[in-house]
Amino acid sequence: MSKNRFLRDKNPKSLIWVLFLSFAIFYPMLTSIYTVLPPLIGIVGVFVIYYMEKNKLYTFLGMIYLLNLDFNGGLPLLLSLLVVVLVYILIYPSAKLIINCKKCLALFLIIFIDILYYSSLFMYDFIFSLNTIVADSTLIFYIIIDFMIGILL
Repeated sequence: MSKNRFLRDKNPKSLIWVLFLSFAIFYPMLTSIYTVLPPLIGIVGVFVIYYMEKNKLYTFLGMIYLLNLDFNGGLPLLLSLLVVVLVYILIYPSAKLIINCKKCLALFLIIFIDILYYSSLFMYDFIFSLNTIVADSTLIFYIIIDFMIGILL
C-alpha cells in the first residue's frame, strides 16, 4: 500500500526543476565546446523576464544559466545578466502595454535582448581592444535560432 502511494505522489514539478537545473549547468559547457550550438541568450532572457515576478526559482535558474554561459564562454562577467535586467526595467513595461500579442512580445524581447547583448559585446571589445566575439555568419545563425525557438514557444 505504501509503495503505491509513493508512486502516486511523485511530483512532476521536481522533475521539471531537475531538467531546468541540468540545462542551466550543462548546456553552457556544451556551447563552449561545440560552437555550432547557439547560446540562447534571448530565449533565456525572456524566460527570466517572464518569471521574474511569478517564480523566483525559475528566475534563479535562468540567472545561473546566464552566469554559467559567461564563465564558460570567456565572456564579460555579468554582461548578459545586466542586459536582461536593463531590458526588464526599461523596455518590458512599455512593450507589455504596447504589444498585446504574447508571442509577438516574446519575439520582440528576444530580438531586442540579442541585439543589445551583442552590440554591448562589440562595444566591450572596442573599449578594451579585445576580440571576444567575431561578427560572422555564426552570430547571425545564433540570432536566427533564438528567433525560431521563440516562434515555437
